[in-house]
Amino acid sequence: MAAVRRTVERIIESDPTIRTGLQRGIINSRALSRYILENCAVDSTPDAVLGILRRYPLDGWREDGNRLVLKDCNISMRSGMAYLTIENAPDIMKRVAEFTSTIRSMRGEIFRVIVGSDSVRVIAGQEALNNFRQSFRPREIISYSPELAEICLLLPFGTERLGEIATAMTAQLTLNRISLVGILVCPPEDIIIVSEIDASRAFESLQCLLREEAQNHSRKARALKNGFPRPDKLREILRLDDSIMSPILAA
Repeated sequence: MAAVRRTVERIIESDPTIRTGLQRGIINSRALSRYILENCAVDSTPDAVLGILRRYPLDGWREDGNRLVLKDCNISMRSGMAYLTIENAPDIMKRVAEFTSTIRSMRGEIFRVIVGSDSVRVIAGQEALNNFRQSFRPREIISYSPELAEICLLLPFGTERLGEIATAMTAQLTLNRISLVGILVCPPEDIIIVSEIDASRAFESLQCLLREEAQNHSRKARALKNGFPRPDKLREILRLDDSIMSPILAA
């Protein structure tokens, strides 16, 4: 057991990203224990590695009052989505506005648009967006990605730690080897875009994160007031593996 503990500690100490994520409370320890067992040739059990992670000294960074509180979040998933990236031409917003008028929001249809300096990204139901795509010449289309799903995390208690929560979710998906297509931080929501193939696993993974965080905080809830305390500074986005984390959407 001592040898396993030393091995796990060396893994943490050799990877600044993992160490920083543990210190800030934005890496799920149970997911990290599975990641270590599957990728670092550690001969042990998930519970044993989890116990080592939870006892690892973090130099006073991780205070109970500063941990995430996710028990009141509402998570939902919608499949059948697609996104279209087109060139930002002079008349493009007029055409997007005309497309918007065809979206039946009362029936639950989704529409999102992100405008950049040289491109416009439109996210909507696949059938509607595919019809909209036909109105463009091929040279105007930068990319089109069908068969997507979006997972929405609604934060009812405010937006003070929205970016940190996005980081925690991204780390959770990365540790479970789920590739992100994109992420949109739009207070009070965090919206994650994944392929439909990965949608069920991604949804279950995030539900697991919410359940475990709620259990971890059940005995400490009285210490919190009005949701989250205000952080001293913005949290940097955690990147465990750039090859499987490639967000393409920006707030």
